[in-house]
Amino acid sequence: MLDTLAELIRNVAECGQGALEHTWECQAIIMMFQTRVLLGGMSMYDRYQDWRLDVDNMTYEELLELGDKIGYVNTGLREDEIVRNLRKVKHPAFDSSFRYSTEMEKKCSICQEEFEANEEMGRLDCGHSYHVYCIKQWLSQKNVCPVCKTAVTKT
Repeated sequence: MLDTLAELIRNVAECGQGALEHTWECQAIIMMFQTRVLLGGMSMYDRYQDWRLDVDNMTYEELLELGDKIGYVNTGLREDEIVRNLRKVKHPAFDSSFRYSTEMEKKCSICQEEFEANEEMGRLDCGHSYHVYCIKQWLSQKNVCPVCKTAVTKT
């Protein structure tokens, strides 16, 4: 294994001059040099490799244990904050000839069900509307509008 960058550069130069006879050896040396250059002169050994977790291959129990170790951070709002930032409005009752300007005005973006006439909706300051129970559940988990990602409250 080549230890120093100077030794690696010397061997690359020898490959270019034909001093090393084995082409596979030259290719390996050149690949090591390219890797070293791409990594900005960093060591090719990943000293943090043992710290990386392969969560895709973890069992359910291992993931639960990891969750216990890491902890949970709730970015949602409290009930009083939800009530303070949610305007309740009634969905207008229009006849069947009414045309919505967008599909979003016709149905709730969270549950994907169409709004019923005179149904209570929750509207955020950004102007997006949802079923009240849908947006309350969403805001208890996240502090952003599900559509435009605008923060509901400034923290």
